[in-house]
Amino acid sequence: MNKRVANVLWFMSLTLFATGAAAKSPGQQVVEDEQVAEARELLQAGRDEIIESEMQFTEADDAHFWPVYQEYRAAVKAVRDRYVMMIGGYVQAYDSGEISDEYAGELLSEWLVYNTGLLKAQQQYVKKFKKILPIRKVARFFQLEHKIDAEIDAELAATVPLME
Repeated sequence: MNKRVANVLWFMSLTLFATGAAAKSPGQQVVEDEQVAEARELLQAGRDEIIESEMQFTEADDAHFWPVYQEYRAAVKAVRDRYVMMIGGYVQAYDSGEISDEYAGELLSEWLVYNTGLLKAQQQYVKKFKKILPIRKVARFFQLEHKIDAEIDAELAATVPLME
């Protein structure tokens, strides 16, 4: 993983999860939302850079890949947004000491929904990528996606406390 992406991951994990349970003024929320948007843009640029350098596309592959890739990232972003909200809510509840058995069950259910949604998006787009790329390139692409996501998840896991 290149150093730029690692730095963005670190910044993003701090930005997304460094907030406490204290109520925020509208101005504070706007600043945090802008920071998260900026971190996501940097993260996506780093992801694109890795994909571009590692995939070794032909001109024909390149022309077909990027439009489908943008659709794929939009689909995954919608699923990941739900995960980010879940983790953010958990961190706030943890910080305030408000983790009930009921809430823990809700979190577990939400986590399963997230994983199912991510898998469905991947399955849908494997089919689409197979129509435009050789199967080995499709497999390589999803390997890269998995590696990048594993880095992100590891960074996030390091900042999220375990449930009591």
